[in-house]
Amino acid sequence: MNRQILFLRPSRRPMFRIVVLLIAFVCSGTLRAEDEPNGSPANRPLMAYVGTFSSPLGDVPPTQVDLPAGNGRGIHLFEVDRNSGALKAAGTFSLGVSPDCLVVNAAGNRLYSSNETDRFGDAEQGSVSSFAIDPRDGQLTLLNTVASEGDGPTYVSIHPSGRYLFVANYFSGSIAVLPILSDGRLGNATDVQHGEGNVGPTKATNAPPGSFAISGHDGSHAHMIESDATGRYVLHVDLGMDRIFVWKFDATTGKLSANTPASVSLPPGDGPRHFDFHANGRWMYSIQEEGSTIVLFDYDSDAGRLTQRQTISSLPPGFQGSNFCSEILVSDDGRFVYAGNRLHDSIGIFAIESDGTLRQVGNEWTRGDYPRSFHFDPSGRFLYVCNQRADNVTAFRIDRDSGLLEFTGNYASVGNPSCITFVDLAENHQSVHEIRRVAAPEAHQAVAVDESSIYAISNRAIARYDKQSGKRVARWDAPDGSEIKHLNSGIVKDGRLYCANSNWPTKPLKNSIEIFDAERMEHLQSKLFAETEGAINWVDRHEGAWWVAFAFYGEAEVRRTKLVRYDKLWRETGEWTFPESVIQRFLPMSNSGGCFGPNGDLYVTGHDHAELYLLDIPTNGNELKHVATVPAPIAGQGIAWDFDDLGVLLGINRASHEVVFMRATGAIEPLR
Repeated sequence: MNRQILFLRPSRRPMFRIVVLLIAFVCSGTLRAEDEPNGSPANRPLMAYVGTFSSPLGDVPPTQVDLPAGNGRGIHLFEVDRNSGALKAAGTFSLGVSPDCLVVNAAGNRLYSSNETDRFGDAEQGSVSSFAIDPRDGQLTLLNTVASEGDGPTYVSIHPSGRYLFVANYFSGSIAVLPILSDGRLGNATDVQHGEGNVGPTKATNAPPGSFAISGHDGSHAHMIESDATGRYVLHVDLGMDRIFVWKFDATTGKLSANTPASVSLPPGDGPRHFDFHANGRWMYSIQEEGSTIVLFDYDSDAGRLTQRQTISSLPPGFQGSNFCSEILVSDDGRFVYAGNRLHDSIGIFAIESDGTLRQVGNEWTRGDYPRSFHFDPSGRFLYVCNQRADNVTAFRIDRDSGLLEFTGNYASVGNPSCITFVDLAENHQSVHEIRRVAAPEAHQAVAVDESSIYAISNRAIARYDKQSGKRVARWDAPDGSEIKHLNSGIVKDGRLYCANSNWPTKPLKNSIEIFDAERMEHLQSKLFAETEGAINWVDRHEGAWWVAFAFYGEAEVRRTKLVRYDKLWRETGEWTFPESVIQRFLPMSNSGGCFGPNGDLYVTGHDHAELYLLDIPTNGNELKHVATVPAPIAGQGIAWDFDDLGVLLGINRASHEVVFMRATGAIEPLR
């Protein structure tokens, strides 16, 4: 049996664009596709996975209010009707414990569950499981189960690099970091931490009049843990301490360390439960279980610092009595916040104003009892609510203009549902996963690549490394007094290395492309630019033209960032700005890297987020089109496709000074 790698030419159909490679197995010299139970990939279903409380909780504190009966049967699977939103049962996966929180990786081929139990093996702790998702029918195969390093795991999330799973253990108050191995299995914890602080009072400062909502202020209770978009900081909420903790995260070692300050306090007794970030990364919304409030924080991603700015009730005006808040989500378009209310049994709907503050615009009954959580489907057209005590999941259609919810009339029977997540099997998700790393002290700004070498680029130095062995074979350093101040990116064409260079942030700006003999690492010449405002950040050669990006920085200027096309004589032939959805991810910096992929699509990065942005050059108009966002195990900076190993993309890890080899697989579904 021989393995063949086939590069697919790009499809320009509106539904998908194939990015890189298929791995096929060849028998007797002929390709043979496996039988497809759901026909072609485009006909495969949209799957929903519902976590449940499948057994009564044991050994809980006497103050525990939420005691589900355990009516679930593990993880319940459904096929989703894309038009009506209806759920059709497609099986269950029984674990014998309560898989109360589920998360799916960016590739859509692995699912992870926190199993809320008080015993794993001989130890008094919970567990976390990993599953493979069958790409044809969505069925699950258990890969392994490991200790959660605490009692009552209640939340799991994945680091932007895709290399670590975070778990919050409610009853013990601990958080843990679990490595995700190359096959998707989980390793033993690389770190376990507890927040430090005092337990808050049982009476919430901001509780509604007449409230008897008392829960969780008998000790430390970690209720949620998640990384920010940059991957440099990890936040976790402790309901019992009324605090949100911020940790520095070392993605090389998988270790957490306390930030400065280590936490931010919420009003005593209010009990922070969950949070969600706005797409711009600068606003975070926290929901308080006993205070029935939503708090807006400004978030400084450079320092990992939260600053409280607004507090608003999750309930309609005039409400009195007891209520326990549950979930909070920001809509994908960044225009609305949705907040869950248990006992009131509603979803509060809030419009996001231009400054991030909230204004309540509606409140929708969930058609059930005790809505523990809810989630958007991948299209963003439906919201699904897990009504824990009503033993059902209900579906609502979202009005994208007003944010309001309309009940579809669709119920799905599930015992004690606790969470819901989705995988669209028709998407064949693109995944960018790490292959290996090469240590390179010069890997500070960008990387370039050719058939045999990689080039690690820093501000004033370039080093050539053997692509196979990772050994450095040559290095060039800018001479004293040279105009080469800030090299930003590089491409190798016909034996020459072209690097974007500027003297940013010096004024007036000077921009150039510096040209080197790639083999001998000798500087040959400089191509100067008249542009003196935007800083040149990357250059590429594509379809017989030169493409150059000029970056502007900060909220006031970043929207001037532009991509300029030149002919072979360096005459300008086109200019485009970046879409707002990508600008919001660039902030507070700007575009950092960019290049055209093997299929002719444009990929760009920011300075911080572990993401690639796939853009289209429009036929008409002067604004680039945002096609998709793809998670990647790098944090921005210069990138380069390896055209001699199709499907391989290179980036850098600036913090660890490493060149990162990545492989892209699958296909991308355009943003809706």
